[in-house]
Amino acid sequence: MKFDYEVLIIGGGPAGLSAALALGRMSRTALVCDDSRPRNAASSHLNNFPTRDGIHPAEWRKLVRKDLEKYNTIGFFEGSVISVEKSGSGFAAKLSSDKLLHFKKVILAYGVEDKYLQVPGYKELWGKSIFHCPYCHGFEVRGTKLGLIGNGDTLFYMLPLIYDLASDLVVFTNGKAEFKDEQKALLERKKIRFIEDKITGFDYEGEKLKSVLFENIESVKRDGLYALPTFPFNLKSKIGEVLGCEKDQFGFYKVGERGKTSVEGVYACGDNSNGAHSVLLAAASGGMAGAGVVHELLSEKLLE
Repeated sequence: MKFDYEVLIIGGGPAGLSAALALGRMSRTALVCDDSRPRNAASSHLNNFPTRDGIHPAEWRKLVRKDLEKYNTIGFFEGSVISVEKSGSGFAAKLSSDKLLHFKKVILAYGVEDKYLQVPGYKELWGKSIFHCPYCHGFEVRGTKLGLIGNGDTLFYMLPLIYDLASDLVVFTNGKAEFKDEQKALLERKKIRFIEDKITGFDYEGEKLKSVLFENIESVKRDGLYALPTFPFNLKSKIGEVLGCEKDQFGFYKVGERGKTSVEGVYACGDNSNGAHSVLLAAASGGMAGAGVVHELLSEKLLE
């Protein structure tokens, strides 16, 4: 069977680009398909990445693309992958350009979509005054008045991180609190106020949050907010599901150490296969998936 490339990489973010780098270093052919929907598009900087702390996400991707230029086995397609189907000993992928190309292996690197609270101002403040990760955005708001939006046991996993950042912390459950008695006792002991009223919007100026607005009570002044994820996560594409890749209770693909999914020849990496979400960890995951695919390709070649 004739293949256009050995590997299809769906997603041009940190995971996909790092996978491409591993493949390029071993002279494997791969096509990176990028539909320009980066998860961190709303943010003006990425952090916690050695040598690139504080860089703009778009600039980081530009630098990685520059690194990949010397590997002539790596190609790029600026568009979407519409579908992927098993075809013979590999896969057939239809692109948004209507081209049908054939590949030996597939790497799913398309990440997740954040779920926005459906109130005015939330989406506008996302990545600017409302965040999901203290490692990515905590240092810049340390020592200020912060809020944590969430409920149940998951909230208490994040609580220590935000509590230590804030000069004053308020928990917003956006509805009836689902806390155990010992959890309520902890909040009372640490003088952490929790508000059960529904959030209706935000008072803000430009990218700066001023206060949180509610259905029945007065507004509460805050300088920044952290929002817990709602499980299961929505992935940016259903291609993996259509191929039959198994997922866990959080909505992530189940993968082995090197990113191999439950479907032979299909790998996943980055935010779609791991709950620890950052550029650094996504890049590491992509590098591992790329190495896994390289080893599989070359092992098969040896046995030909």
